[in-house]
Amino acid sequence: MTPNFIRLTQLDDQHFISACRHGLIHLTWGRVTMRLGRDEFRRLASLLEEAVTALPPISLRDRDLSVTSRLDEDCELQAGSLVLLLSPARCAELAQAAQEALGRLDRILASGVWDRDEPKEEPLGFLEQFRRIRFSRN
Repeated sequence: MTPNFIRLTQLDDQHFISACRHGLIHLTWGRVTMRLGRDEFRRLASLLEEAVTALPPISLRDRDLSVTSRLDEDCELQAGSLVLLLSPARCAELAQAAQEALGRLDRILASGVWDRDEPKEEPLGFLEQFRRIRFSRN
């Protein structure tokens, strides 16, 4: 059976990037998880990469995504109304993790593993319906 959810890269237990077969990238940073479409995540990874290679001050924007960095200050990552403040070192770590995640995502998508139909589940018996988990494992 093909996994529905794959960890793409992990910095530690509270900072990682995952993907699901439904087309979302889950960027978990501490207590926050951003859910981004694949194309949106590619744009974010590109902004982060550009931000960490440029000298501050810098302000980059791509539609509703932005990365701002000022001299000797935190890097501000904004996705819609969500804002993450990252130290310059953490911003660089996230940029590197995003590039690694993109590489792994591209390999997964190229393999076609998520293009295959999922096997149909057998109908549940009357009592089994009550034991079924109603929430997404994502």
